[in-house]
Amino acid sequence: MIMKHFAGSILPVLALGLGVSGCVSTPPEQAAAAKKPVSQQSQLMKIAKDIDAKGESGTALALYERAAEMSADDSTIHVRLGNARMKGGDPDGAEQAYRSALQINPQDANAMLGLGTVQLQRGDATAAARILATAAPAVNTVSAYNKLGTAMVLSGDGPGAEGAFAKALALQPGNLDTKTNLALAQALSNKLPDASSSMNSVVTSPLAEKRHFVNYMIILSMSGDSAGARAIDVPDMPANQKSQILAKAAKLRSIQDPAKRAQAIGLLASA
Repeated sequence: MIMKHFAGSILPVLALGLGVSGCVSTPPEQAAAAKKPVSQQSQLMKIAKDIDAKGESGTALALYERAAEMSADDSTIHVRLGNARMKGGDPDGAEQAYRSALQINPQDANAMLGLGTVQLQRGDATAAARILATAAPAVNTVSAYNKLGTAMVLSGDGPGAEGAFAKALALQPGNLDTKTNLALAQALSNKLPDASSSMNSVVTSPLAEKRHFVNYMIILSMSGDSAGARAIDVPDMPANQKSQILAKAAKLRSIQDPAKRAQAIGLLASA
């Protein structure tokens, strides 16, 4: 559901004599007046952050909306608003906020990350990969590189995805989801022995979950090891569902387009 923008305003009346002849503010008064909106923005942002941390996202969103209305030169406020709108299930509103941030500061990496995330969520992998390629190195987080790698996988750039996931893994070597992502990128680049080896190290971890076993099963099937794929014990998966996934996984090698193959893998892995 698209969240409605908060219509109210808490802008103070700072210049009561603005339209009256002869009423001119002195420099100290002008400086004090200029500081008030900034101070209120800071207060609103702090309150919104605290409220958001308590789980009151709707109230926090309204405060972020008010702060953004007051700001024409602080991109970070608009990024926070975009993040709040994304959290509230309003990707269109989030995109608008991220674009507003980039109009203020075209180099705002967090705004680029947010915009790329919206594009990725919509399925525009090529556009997402383009903007995330700039955002990820600047933000330098596991999440940013994983998003970049995902966008590259879905746009058919297996080697580029491998590089992105490898950078994410360098930041957090024990992240099983990143290791799985890297293995899938290797599989899409037809590096199937490497992919199988990577997934074997994932599923032997005591932290491995159902999705990791499913991906291992898919990669083994892509490698032609149907017996090994059938032997994988996927936690909490009925035998008939496992058989359906294996049947579809066996057809993945016949999909020549890397992007379409990546999409097919994603659908199977989420089953």
